[in-house]
Amino acid sequence: MREYFERITGELFKNIKSNELLIVNFDAEESNFVRLNKAKIRQAGSVKQISMTMSLSNKDKKNLKSSVRLNGSYDRDIHTLTKTLNYLRRELPDLPKDPYMLFSTNVHSTEISENIENIDDKEMLDHILMSSSNLDLVGIYSSGPIYTGLANSLGQTNWHSNYSFSFDYSIYNKNNNAIKLNYSSKKWNHEDYDSILQKGIEKLDVLSRPGKTIGTGEYRVYLEPAALNEIIDMMAWGGFSYKSNKIGTSPLHLLSKNERELNSSVSIDENIKDGISANFNSDGFIKPEQIAMITNGKFVESLTSPRSSLEYSATHNAAGSSEYPCSIDMSAGKINNDEILNTIDNGIYISNLWYLNFSDRNNGRMTGLTRFGCFLVENGKLTAPINTMRFDDSVYSMLGENLVGLTANRELLIDSGTYEERSTSSARLPGAIINNFKMTL
Repeated sequence: MREYFERITGELFKNIKSNELLIVNFDAEESNFVRLNKAKIRQAGSVKQISMTMSLSNKDKKNLKSSVRLNGSYDRDIHTLTKTLNYLRRELPDLPKDPYMLFSTNVHSTEISENIENIDDKEMLDHILMSSSNLDLVGIYSSGPIYTGLANSLGQTNWHSNYSFSFDYSIYNKNNNAIKLNYSSKKWNHEDYDSILQKGIEKLDVLSRPGKTIGTGEYRVYLEPAALNEIIDMMAWGGFSYKSNKIGTSPLHLLSKNERELNSSVSIDENIKDGISANFNSDGFIKPEQIAMITNGKFVESLTSPRSSLEYSATHNAAGSSEYPCSIDMSAGKINNDEILNTIDNGIYISNLWYLNFSDRNNGRMTGLTRFGCFLVENGKLTAPINTMRFDDSVYSMLGENLVGLTANRELLIDSGTYEERSTSSARLPGAIINNFKMTL
């Protein structure tokens, strides 16, 4: 795939004029998908797709982009891309200047190609089928390499390829109630998968008991990493963006202004080095391996795009245009897995949350619903499933004064989204035990 990328971009750059700059962003995948139902393979298929985004600029600070789907045939693709380049060149003079256009002029080529020897689809699926032969398991398995490339007419070439998998699945009981589970990584491990599945089976047994409706109020709760991920995802919706914090639309702008703090055990980084996203942005800037965004409960650094750096006279850290983290890494705590239920004592065990939205964005307050396997905990034991409830609470409470602690064990959660292409976003998170978690409905 890389040879194809370099050949086709090399041909395009031959036609670039001295007053032009062409940046080409390349995205491709060779993905396998398997759909399971009743613990049997019902459908299998593969997707190979290639897309290129061409960005043409001139010395008058004018810029125009176009994205093209390719089919991998060099002759056909170079014909399509040449026509696209001519279109960009024809339209560019009629556009207004872009005062915040900024691209890298420091030629810095990189290559990261990860080892794929640790993933064998057949071996993994055989193990999944064998271990779930007596379960009503439904899910989607996806795997395969994802390629990201950048080249510009200044001579810079960046390449990133990774191989990961995601198994997003649920197991059902006879009452058609489900426990939702996920195992995703860059390396398959039988023991890790079996451990996740066994915990799901144990919860499924409790889920078969009659459900309880509990009253509104404040509870001590445990959020599994998957549930905490929904909270962090809402925080990241502008929370770490330099521009959003600058104009006051960020849910964490009080934190960024040092008017509020989180618990001292909360540290959140953008960790490109250990994620699956490319280490360069679409303008050719190289991302730092790690950016400390929150350290010991205090806001440290925003994600700043090149455009924001010009608009607000700031120093950028090669963030993408959305200034959204793509490889979140939250530090672990000290609570061991076998201590979770006893630490809750009496409260609620929450496996998943969904339908989250802001109830007071400026104060970091959000609301959402419990989902899939939430349980009442009494005297350190799961006693019964609870019916769906709505929470409404502030991040400054949940991860601030009401945070009891974080778990020592963390989980890698790779985004299973496939809108247009497989996602390369990920989060490595612990679980969290929280006091006075507000249930409102």
